[in-house]
Amino acid sequence: MIDINLFRKNPDTFRKSLINRNKPVKLLDDAIKFDTDYRTLLKSVEGLRANQNLISKSVKGQPTPEQITQGKEIKTKLKGLEEKLKAAESELNLILEEIPNTPAADVPVGKDETGNVVIKTVGTKPKFDFTPLDHQDLGLKLNIIDKNKAGELSGARFGYYQNEGAILEMAIMFYAIKKITAKGFQTMLPPLMVKSQTEWGCGYTSNKNLMGAYYSIPDDNLVFISSSEHSVVPYHQNEILPESVFPLKYVNFSPCFRRESGTYGKDMKGMLRVHHFNKVEMNVFTLPDLKISDAMQLEMLSVEEEILSDFGLHYQVLNCCTGDLPQPNRRMYDINCWFPGLDAYKETGSCSNCADYQARRLNTKVKINGKNEFVHILNSTAVSDRAMLAIIENFQTKDGSITIPDCLRSLTDFSVIKSHR
Repeated sequence: MIDINLFRKNPDTFRKSLINRNKPVKLLDDAIKFDTDYRTLLKSVEGLRANQNLISKSVKGQPTPEQITQGKEIKTKLKGLEEKLKAAESELNLILEEIPNTPAADVPVGKDETGNVVIKTVGTKPKFDFTPLDHQDLGLKLNIIDKNKAGELSGARFGYYQNEGAILEMAIMFYAIKKITAKGFQTMLPPLMVKSQTEWGCGYTSNKNLMGAYYSIPDDNLVFISSSEHSVVPYHQNEILPESVFPLKYVNFSPCFRRESGTYGKDMKGMLRVHHFNKVEMNVFTLPDLKISDAMQLEMLSVEEEILSDFGLHYQVLNCCTGDLPQPNRRMYDINCWFPGLDAYKETGSCSNCADYQARRLNTKVKINGKNEFVHILNSTAVSDRAMLAIIENFQTKDGSITIPDCLRSLTDFSVIKSHR
């Protein structure tokens, strides 16, 4: 949630942010109106409370009939105004929670992902003396991916990883966990479901559209996580942490679940956009200083890049534009790997700085010089299923087999995947 004090001091900053993010400016106009109403009521309530205290202090022994009458009148007025104040505060908060984080100055302005800017290219596209297959056709041919059978049993956007495919998948995940843990991150296997209020605290969706965006169990007030961020970032909710523990760094593995509503017809072939996938993610808490958290974002991005370079993959880093930023994000970098079978770059991960936006909802603070301040929170993909799919497409050979990257062979116990149908 945005800082209401910054909103009050400079509403035009948020007006510009809404315009650049393609969000309705009416949100700001409504917020200003409700905030004005709220502060007017608050002033009246505080005035009545002050008068109530004066009357109480003026009573010496038995109160006079006049004092009793004044006390009753104030109490009645105060009750009514306090109810209005509470309602006004609720209305204000409902509006404020819809206003997204303000993008950093270096975030390009754009309508959607087409406005993202490539800022770095690593490696070169592999060359083939044959027509490369995409991962779905390779998977069927090698008996390592089966989306058709999953479609029969679970429906569209599901798939099986099997045989060497299943082993390669878990090797990739474990490789990332081991590498990042060695860099000083604490390791987590978090819960796969959280309360709807916990999900709200992550800031990606408001309560009114929550159940349409995520898989949920309304009867139990539970939501399936769409990444481990959704159960690890809230780990420190309602805590005041000592300054000495920062930065707090976590690396997590979890299955993830997404409805993918609104994306039907997009990436339907293959396993790029599915309802269930695996992911290793980094979540970091820093002190509330943009220089510190922005530097940490670049550090996390470098870890993600290092892993893809270990695999020998060609990729690009993009600075995501305002229209592609999720609601809590101050800045987001995407990494798009080359998929030769699809003849396209596809996103394999992202790295985001949310500053204090999530911390305000989750009430996660740090005590600095005796003062409690909201921390900064960051998230970054380490690897997901898409890294495996990129490996399959990039390291296919003319005879239809797949060469395993050197760094993964000690975990897979094989160097090549060949068809055994």
